[in-house]
Amino acid sequence: MPLTVLISDDESAARYALKRALARLDCTLLEAADGHEALAVVNRQPPDLIFLDLTMPGLDGLGMLRALNTRNYAGEVVVVTADDRIETAIECVRLGAADYITKPYEIERLRAIVRRNLRRVDTERQVNALQTQLHASGYCGDLFGLSRPMRHLFDQIRRAAPAPLDILIRGETGTGKELVARELHRLSGRQGNFIAVNTAALSDTLAESQLFGHRRGAFTGAERHHDGVFAQADGGTLFLDEIGDMPLVLQAKVLRVLQERLIQPLGSSHSQPVNVRVISATHHDLAQAITAGRFREDLLFRLRGFELTVPPLRDRSEDILPLAGQFIEQFGHTAQRRLGEGVAARLLSYHWPGNVRELRQVIRAAAVMAEGEWIMPTDLGLDPPAAGTVAESLPDLQGLPLAAAKARLIDWFERQAISSALQQNAGNVSAAARQLGIHRQSLQQKLIQLGMRRSQ
Repeated sequence: MPLTVLISDDESAARYALKRALARLDCTLLEAADGHEALAVVNRQPPDLIFLDLTMPGLDGLGMLRALNTRNYAGEVVVVTADDRIETAIECVRLGAADYITKPYEIERLRAIVRRNLRRVDTERQVNALQTQLHASGYCGDLFGLSRPMRHLFDQIRRAAPAPLDILIRGETGTGKELVARELHRLSGRQGNFIAVNTAALSDTLAESQLFGHRRGAFTGAERHHDGVFAQADGGTLFLDEIGDMPLVLQAKVLRVLQERLIQPLGSSHSQPVNVRVISATHHDLAQAITAGRFREDLLFRLRGFELTVPPLRDRSEDILPLAGQFIEQFGHTAQRRLGEGVAARLLSYHWPGNVRELRQVIRAAAVMAEGEWIMPTDLGLDPPAAGTVAESLPDLQGLPLAAAKARLIDWFERQAISSALQQNAGNVSAAARQLGIHRQSLQQKLIQLGMRRSQ
């Protein structure tokens, strides 16, 4: 794509001369006769480079620089002016100008600036393309996963986000349910706030006020009006975490709001409409809670316009080591850290009852406790593997060519993941294949290829 260049100068002859000088370069040239016109161009589609005159009617060059700062303009601004005063040049640079050129100028100098910006923009576009590719390969917002269960979840998130439905997210503690909710909001296009509430932590006495708000004097201590979380999320998304722990009396009030999309603050005689999408989350089995009389079935039907399930970490073993690597980069900034011998096998064989949150905390502590560059199994602070658990050390890769080392490491990783899945499913190949996210025939072929038996 060509470079977009804006020439802002009140003299048409000066704009024409600059256009001729840059005509053979790979750029799209735009014009503006004053600062206001130039700002209108920037607001429509920010150019990659601006050549700016200082002396213009209405909004001059210095005013233009100040206005660009308030808009966080990311391109370069080069001042081209007849004003050769050093104090003016200093002021322009202070306001963010990348260069200051006095007239008459050397044409080749301007062309060199354009060529430099062509290289800059090309690099930025390549980086953005790589980031997009990386995002598509393993990321969905702040969520990461290369495994089939996570890729399936990402697809569901992208499909459900723009739909006008309330959503229920199921998953064990620590799997990242709030991250899923935030990504649903980000992709929804809703312009309002994302408000997160832990319903299990709502005060028994102030829960209604926290949810629906109150008016001054509604109760002792209510000295001013207060908007509840439903009003705060108006036009946006309200995330009700731990919905399975909400008291029954409060469930009835939330159900009424979901049905009518009206709230009535405490102390008010009038209801007010709210345009809010509700995303709820729980680690409980709500069907059991309904049977036990702890949760309303009609509320579940309202919350479950669409349902998502976040897989536990033990069901997505392919993601454990990449996640550990990310956390090492995040927490090992004060000193370089690497996984030592036996650590990868230990991470893969652990059950991870606390899921990704537990893995994050384990790596964070290990990055602190490690005495040198290498994180060792003892630094993890995990319970030793149970009897019969596969915890095979990393293969010796020293002296091997890169291709051979890579092949041996992949075989080792596949053996670890398959062995763990078979052990967790008592040798049942079909169940192990479902856990690994592959077809039963593919797993049988892998067992033959790796020389493994079901009992391994």
